[in-house]
Amino acid sequence: MKATIMYGAGDVRVESVPDARILQPTDAVVAITRSCICGSDLWPYRQMERNDDGVRMGHEFIGVVEEVGDEAVERVRELSGGFGAHSALECVGFQESTLTAVSIARPGGAVGRVGVPQGEAIPAAQSTFYRNVTIAGGPAPVRAYIEELLPDVLEGRIEPAGVFDRVIGLDQVADGYRAMDERRAIKVLIK
Repeated sequence: MKATIMYGAGDVRVESVPDARILQPTDAVVAITRSCICGSDLWPYRQMERNDDGVRMGHEFIGVVEEVGDEAVERVRELSGGFGAHSALECVGFQESTLTAVSIARPGGAVGRVGVPQGEAIPAAQSTFYRNVTIAGGPAPVRAYIEELLPDVLEGRIEPAGVFDRVIGLDQVADGYRAMDERRAIKVLIK
């Protein structure tokens, strides 16, 4: 069978590996027909050399901010009339993207963290405390929704095109990583 193997920064290969087989009575062999490259996979791909950011703002406006740092904070302040976002969603886990998310949250706002944290501390902890910004997060509970949503996706009732902006074959995985790393793709679907 084929497998994607990451050897180091920028070095992703598809290679033949031994077929999966049942070794214990509790084992199962699962055929994977589709997968995707996760933003968290870029950490070892990059060795954390660059930062990304994804942010969702409050109900009156939803947007994605791909910048980090002061440029992103200024852009959100401009879009929100100077107030900042009601809610920000940090999707990558880098220190700089986390700092950006907590910085764009308005006083009394909230930051959700779904990106796997690269560090142990939350940046600007004292600032967010005094601005009464709520910070919470954890792994997305995908198993709670997969039975209901996956058939709809596979049968075409839900079109994930807004999430997956590139579709590749298994032999093109290295290109998919490069595209995400260079921000030519947001999310890559592997068929």
